[in-house]
Amino acid sequence: MTGSSAAPERSGFAFSDEARHRIFSEYVSYLLKACDVFRVPHKHLEYSERELAMAVEESEIDLRAMLARRSPTRGISQGKIAGVLAFRLSRFKIVHFREDGWANSNFHLVQELAATLLVRKLFVQRGVPEKNILELSYQLSRRHANQETAGLFFDAFVVEPAG
Repeated sequence: MTGSSAAPERSGFAFSDEARHRIFSEYVSYLLKACDVFRVPHKHLEYSERELAMAVEESEIDLRAMLARRSPTRGISQGKIAGVLAFRLSRFKIVHFREDGWANSNFHLVQELAATLLVRKLFVQRGVPEKNILELSYQLSRRHANQETAGLFFDAFVVEPAG
């Protein structure tokens, strides 16, 4: 594993307690920021802590599978971890809108933008241009993107330690 956000365990990969805490505690603030970007009033949405937890657990399963296919000594890049987490946070039914929120033509991008903003904060040390974050959010929402292609996106912006 690379970075302080991941900690190895017997089965291969698990988010550290610190990373897990940050994911759960900061998700809501990035969800609200995503609503602000698209001018969706906060009162029009709800979120499921259970679905959020399931998305994080599924991310760990994906990362263990990825690690099994790769060299355990080399680990998984921060960008790949970010991509897997962004993908799973975009796929689970975490965000729910009340009927009043359906009128906003961008409400379908809120969950994906929240996911990409969160993982950018947790795993990417360099700035990712806002237009690229919006593009990835759209790709996750309306086009075909998987965990590893999302990981490639973040790999382009992560500063890995020399070695």
